[in-house]
Amino acid sequence: MDDFLETIAVRRKQGLYTLLYYACWAVIVVFAVVAAFSLAGVISINPETGGMTFVWQNLALFLVFGGAAYLLWRGSDNCRVEYDYTFTNGNLDVSRVLNNKRRKYLTALEMKDVIRCGPAAGPAFKKTLSEPGVKVHNWFVNRDAKLYYFYFQRKGVKHVIVLELTDEMVAMIRSKNYLPRDAWYDAEGRSGYAASLS
Repeated sequence: MDDFLETIAVRRKQGLYTLLYYACWAVIVVFAVVAAFSLAGVISINPETGGMTFVWQNLALFLVFGGAAYLLWRGSDNCRVEYDYTFTNGNLDVSRVLNNKRRKYLTALEMKDVIRCGPAAGPAFKKTLSEPGVKVHNWFVNRDAKLYYFYFQRKGVKHVIVLELTDEMVAMIRSKNYLPRDAWYDAEGRSGYAASLS
């Protein structure tokens, strides 16, 4: 029977981010209107001569306000971030979901490739973060949640991902020897097989 579990980490305190999201959209609308009026005034007609003139200032205003509206539109989705964790038979897939519309695939990690993992606290986690050249990826939304790290190497680069996993998913990851024998360390620095981290 296959082991499959999917969980979604959702921000618990969303109030301030919701307010920020709607504030971004109010500014986007204002900037878009200014950009539209500026674009409309790029070419003006001289009433005396009947000739057309190109107004560089309006083009510059269109580019500035239109560009700012676009950047705010792209950035506003970051106010509504979720992380999707899917575990299937020893493989953990991680994706970032922005505003329930855009999904960005972040990584696929086979548990057999994990060097060290466990709760994101204690001596094992600190030792892992102090490894030279390690790249840390914080893929969670609630700092006060149960966080777990996974340390692995890919293409010669050391990576640490910190995730917000449920107890059920952690139990599934630790079952059936998906992890290498001495990979799991608890918060006190002891491995799942009673070896301590030196």
